[in-house]
Amino acid sequence: MRGYITQFRWITVAVCKGSFYDQRLNFELSGINMLRILFFVFAMLLGQTSAFAASMFSSEVVLDDSDAATEQAAKEKAFVDVLVRASGQSTVGENPVIQKALPTVGQYITQLGYGELDGQRSLVLGFDDAKIRTLLTQAQATYWGEPRPDVLFWVIEDTPTQRNVVWEQSGSPLIGELKAEGERRGLPVLMPVGDFDDVVAVSVPDLWGGFADPIAKASARYNPTGIVVVKVNDRGLTWQMFPNAAAINNDTPVEGRISGAPAQAFPQMIDAIADYYAQRLAVNLGVVNGDALSLEISDLNDAEDFFVVERSLKALNSVAALRLDSIVDDKATFKLSLLASEDIFHNEMMADRRLQRLEEQAPDIETPAVIDAPINATEGSVDASAGTIATGTVTTGPMTTEATPTAADPSVIAPTLEAVPTEPSPHVIRYKWVG
Repeated sequence: MRGYITQFRWITVAVCKGSFYDQRLNFELSGINMLRILFFVFAMLLGQTSAFAASMFSSEVVLDDSDAATEQAAKEKAFVDVLVRASGQSTVGENPVIQKALPTVGQYITQLGYGELDGQRSLVLGFDDAKIRTLLTQAQATYWGEPRPDVLFWVIEDTPTQRNVVWEQSGSPLIGELKAEGERRGLPVLMPVGDFDDVVAVSVPDLWGGFADPIAKASARYNPTGIVVVKVNDRGLTWQMFPNAAAINNDTPVEGRISGAPAQAFPQMIDAIADYYAQRLAVNLGVVNGDALSLEISDLNDAEDFFVVERSLKALNSVAALRLDSIVDDKATFKLSLLASEDIFHNEMMADRRLQRLEEQAPDIETPAVIDAPINATEGSVDASAGTIATGTVTTGPMTTEATPTAADPSVIAPTLEAVPTEPSPHVIRYKWVG
């Protein structure tokens, strides 16, 4: 019996040790898995940033011939394409400084290879982003960084027999043409997928008529910055853009009309839309606004909110310098210097939907009470040599008071009251964190 008990104890201890090792092994494996997950997320984020930078500063152009002159012309074309994409200006290639830099395009190239584009031999080039920014600064051009606005395109194809919405899954060649032009300008192009939710949410008459409410409701699931409705046929197209999808009923739409087949009309439309956003979001790298502004961000719940806000502010292209001034309760105050105008700063801030601008508060100014009553002084005079005030009568409204002679000490000098200049109240920009 005692032997059975001893064996039972050994088995119990073994089971306990086994369970302990299993728990330790599970803990170690879970730790390894967590590290793998964190590494994967970090790689994804880094990959997105790298992908954006790679697409921003790379280009592929067709090589019509293999001689040196043709290859130099292809390099210059790719160079201008990258400058247009990075600056947000469709005419930046006409800048005199850019024109002078074209013959020496080789110093800006970091990668060179050959490929195939539309069945033709092509030249694939990558450019140095730092040198590109330096050149844009020298040219007094603008730089349009990230994040860039996501624009949702509702395309209605008008045929002789019917009007159809061009869905993402339809396989229409118009989708590829439109996205290629968006990539050329660095403008993210979104297309509705055309599933049941899309078909039920909006109709062709809603889109054709430009009715804001159903368009806004159908577009909300894609969370775009702007919305464009395009009516296209073989002879040309008309487009209507709502730049701010979040306030579609308050914004005046931007409209355009272009003649020609879609292959010729889409580039002009994308240029106009990209130029519109770039004028409001791009910053001039050669101009610095040295005046520091105060920025208050309220409704910060914890330290994580604060660090997210700080990183977002430092990433803005319009911000030259940022310094934390104070933190009181749920409010952080920053001092910042801008590379561009305050309007461009606000446009960049409002692109982040986690931040909501607050109305500026007018400073409270106390107005002193004014006594509206006539004051008449008669027979009163000041005898400076005797240092006394002569007897007289001072009349204030209906009341009459006899002035009593008062002796004055000639050794005492009456203080002189100087006007104290009032300092203007500091300009404070206020936002609320709603993330």
